[in-house]
Amino acid sequence: MKNVKEGDTVYIVYEARSEDGETVYYKNDEENPLELVVGEGRFFPVIENELKNMKIGDVKKITLEPKDAFGPHMDDLVIDVPKNVLQSDVELNVGSRIKINTPSGKTFYGTVIELKEETLTIDLNHPLAGKKLVFTITLVDVKEEEQKNTT
Repeated sequence: MKNVKEGDTVYIVYEARSEDGETVYYKNDEENPLELVVGEGRFFPVIENELKNMKIGDVKKITLEPKDAFGPHMDDLVIDVPKNVLQSDVELNVGSRIKINTPSGKTFYGTVIELKEETLTIDLNHPLAGKKLVFTITLVDVKEEEQKNTT
């Protein structure tokens, strides 16, 4: 059985939990493995790097620091917004996830963290920003990088 190397397509089953192990944030199974090319940078780079030299059936537990996952929680991404700029047909509660379309055409997502009479406070950080994540990765299949034709 060969070891995974950069450029190989791998299929993994993974579970991402909180640092204390109490909360499962993401989970898939062998029916729906995640397919990724090692080294492409489409998944967490630390995990892609840890996949190198694994063999089918290997299991690894990897702890990602916030900087390697969804980044640190940034206070400047917590903003107050006048209620009247949001759609009035949406019922807002603390914890609601909302979509914000800007005049320039950009879209942001945020979490309502406080409701006031005229404004609401929205956290635009990813919900897992500032958190350590513990991944358990199982390598279920590998498709080796195809050799490039040099003719």
